Amino acid sequence: MNTISDTLPSSLSNTGAAASDRPLAIHGIRVAQALARFAGDEQRYRHWLIEFIGYGPAVASQIRQAITDGSPDVAVNLTHALKVRTGMLGMPELHSIALSLEMSLRNKEPPDIWLDELERTVAEMSGEISTVLAKPAA
Repeated sequence: MNTISDTLPSSLSNTGAAASDRPLAIHGIRVAQALARFAGDEQRYRHWLIEFIGYGPAVASQIRQAITDGSPDVAVNLTHALKVRTGMLGMPELHSIALSLEMSLRNKEPPDIWLDELERTVAEMSGEISTVLAKPAA
């Protein structure tokens, strides 16, 4: 049987513990609600959490670059995609920030405050996910 540690990069291995060996709990994530969106498939959910570690910071950077480049439509589309993904993964604070940034961009309002908050929160969430999923089993 494959465990989550079989599919994680070695830096995120949880030392051979199966996904069901310990309940998944990550600060700032509504795990139970998110797992329901994945029909209870915790291994698949963990896959998308691991994916977020790279995706979140990369898309935040791309959003900033699109704004800097004067491409508001690209920034809106990237922000919308991030908002959807954070909702799917059960990240209410980040979802709310992405929604606020998306609305600022759509309304042609200055996005700086929301963009800074998005980048900060994405970095924190990515770090939290990495820390929890890399934690050795107790």
